[in-house]
Amino acid sequence: MITRAALFVLVCALAGPAHAAPASPAPRHEAFALIVTNNRSATLGRPDLQYADDDGARYYALFQTLAPAGHVRLLTEFDRDSARAFPELATLVAPPSRSNVQAQARELARQIREAERAGAATDFYFVFAGHGDVDRGRGFLELADGAFYGDDVEAVIAQVHATRSHIILDSCNSYFVINARKPGGRRFATPVDAMTGLAQRAPSVGVFVSTSAEAEVFEWSELQSGVFSHAVRSGLAGAADADHDGSVSYDELRAFVDIATSEIRNAAYRPKVFARGPRGDDRTALFQPTTAGQELTLDAGRPIRITVRDRDDVAWIDVYKEASAPLTLRLPPALSPAIVDELAVHHGEVTRIRRRPLPGPDTSRVALADLSTVPQGLAARGPDQLFRKLFTAPFGPAALARYDAERVQAPAPTFGVSHDDAVRMTHLLAQIDDAQREFRLLSAALIAAVGAAGIAGAALTPSYVGDTSDAGGVNTERARQLVAAGGVLLVGLGIYQALRAPANEHLHAVLERGLANHDDPGLLVAGIDRRLHAAATTATRTRWIQGGIGALLIAGSAAAYAYDARSTEGIRQFRRPVVTAVAALGTMTLLTSLLESPIERTARLWDDDPGIALPSLAIIPARGGATLSLSRGF
Repeated sequence: MITRAALFVLVCALAGPAHAAPASPAPRHEAFALIVTNNRSATLGRPDLQYADDDGARYYALFQTLAPAGHVRLLTEFDRDSARAFPELATLVAPPSRSNVQAQARELARQIREAERAGAATDFYFVFAGHGDVDRGRGFLELADGAFYGDDVEAVIAQVHATRSHIILDSCNSYFVINARKPGGRRFATPVDAMTGLAQRAPSVGVFVSTSAEAEVFEWSELQSGVFSHAVRSGLAGAADADHDGSVSYDELRAFVDIATSEIRNAAYRPKVFARGPRGDDRTALFQPTTAGQELTLDAGRPIRITVRDRDDVAWIDVYKEASAPLTLRLPPALSPAIVDELAVHHGEVTRIRRRPLPGPDTSRVALADLSTVPQGLAARGPDQLFRKLFTAPFGPAALARYDAERVQAPAPTFGVSHDDAVRMTHLLAQIDDAQREFRLLSAALIAAVGAAGIAGAALTPSYVGDTSDAGGVNTERARQLVAAGGVLLVGLGIYQALRAPANEHLHAVLERGLANHDDPGLLVAGIDRRLHAAATTATRTRWIQGGIGALLIAGSAAAYAYDARSTEGIRQFRRPVVTAVAALGTMTLLTSLLESPIERTARLWDDDPGIALPSLAIIPARGGATLSLSRGF
C-alpha cells in the first residue's frame, strides 16, 4: 500500500498538480495623455505660429490608437482653418491656460487613481507644441496666459503620479524645461548634465524633446506642421518600430527622427533630439498602440517610401522603409478616408510614382501591395528646397544598428546653442583675433627691444672698469658676455613670438568655416568655447608666472643693491646701473602681468554676456509662399 501510494504521488508530481495556481498575468496598462499646443506668443512677443493647433489635433488623433477618448485631453485654440479641418474637436478643446492645464491634470490624476485601484499600471503623457525659451537658466513653455516653467511641468507629473510618465516637448530650448541651463556656468549643456536634473528628481519619467535653440520662426506649409512634430508622430504611428514588436522605444524613435532628417545639409534646420527613457532605460516602450486603428502593412522585401495623406491631401505620416524589414503602421481613426502616395527617391529627389486610396475604417488590416492605384490627377507635390532631403534615408533594423554604432563614436551633442549664438561669437572673435595679433606683435617688439638694449649695453660697456694699474679695478668681461647672451636670447624670443601664429588667433576662421559648411552650431560653439577658455586659462597662468618673475627680479635687484652698498666704491659705480636696469625690467614685467590679455577679456565678455539667443525673424520664400519651420519651439 505504501509503495502504491508513493508511486501515485510521484506520477502526480511529474504530471503536474491537478489544481495548480495559474501564472499571474501581466498587469494591464492604461494610458492617459494631456496635449497642450499654443500658436500665440504673448510673453515673448514673437510672431504667431500657424500649425501648433493642427499639431495638437493630430497628436490627439494619434493617441486615439493608444487610449480611449476619455483618457486624452487637448488644450489649444483653433484658428479658422484648423476649426474647419477638425470640426469634431472644435467644441471639445479649451484654451491652453495655466488654470486649464492644472484642472485637466487633476481630472486625469483622479482617473489614474481609479485605474490603479483596479489593478492597472498607468502611463501618463504630457505633450506640448508651441513657443518656449529660457529665463535666467530656467526653461519655460509659453501658455496663453504666461510662462509655464519646468517646475510647473514637474508639478503636473507629480500630481498625476502615474506608474510611468512621458514628456514630449516641441519648443525652443525645451531641454532646459527639464534641466536647468548652463550647468557649471557653461553656455551649453550635454546629455551628461541631464543625470543631475530630472533624472534624479523623478527617475520614473521619460523625456523626448526637441532641443533647438534657434530664435527664428520657421513653418512649412507642405506638412502644415513642424518638422519635429511630424517626424515624431510618423515614428509613433509605427514607422520607428525597427524590430517589429508592435511598440516604439525611446532609442528607436530618436534614431528614426535623426535618420529621417539626416540628409538635410544645413544643421540649423535639422531637429536636435534629446531622449531619455524612464530610469535611464532607452529601450523602454514609449508608445504601444492597443486600441482601434487601421493597420497598413508594407512589403518586407523591398525598400518603400510612402506618405499617408488625409482627405484634404495633408501629409500625416511619412516613412522610408529599408529592404528586408517588415513594417506595420497604425493609422488613427480620424485619418480615414486616407490616401497613400508611394514615392521614389533618386539622388535625394522625391517623386510620386503611384497613389493608392485606403479602404474605409471597417477594414482593420490592409496591405499596401493589395491596394489599387488611381490616376494621378495632380503633379506630385515636391518638398521645399530646404527640406527636400526629408525621409530620403531608409530606416529599419540595419539603419538602427548603424546609427547606434555611429552614435557611440560621435562627440557628445550640445544643447542650448543657436545659430545666432554662433554668429555673435564669430563677430566677437573677428575683433579679438586682430587684438591678439597686435598684442603678440607688441609684446614681441618689447622683448626684442629689451634684448637689443642688453646687447648694445654689453657692447658699450668697457671690459674693465677703473684704472688698469689699480688693483681695485673690475673686469667686466664675464658680465658683458652674460648680458649679451641674455640679450641674444630675448631678441630670438621676440622674433619667434612675432613669427608664430598660435591657434587661438584663428578661432574666428575655424568658426566661420564651420558655419559655411553648415556644421552643427552647438558643437561648433562648444568646441570654440572650450578652446577659448583653455587659451584664457593659459594666458592667466602665464601672467601669474610673469608676475612672479618680475617680483623676483625686483627682489634680486634690491638684494644686489644692498650688497653693493657694502662693496668698494669702484664696484658700486659699475653695478649700480646694472642693478637699476634689472629693477626697471622687473617692475615693467610685474606691471604688464597685471594687464588682462585680449583672449582673457574675450572669455570674460563671452561668459558675462547675458544674451544667449537673440530673437530674430527669418521668413524664407517657400512653395505657396509659406515660411519654413524646424521646430515648434520659439
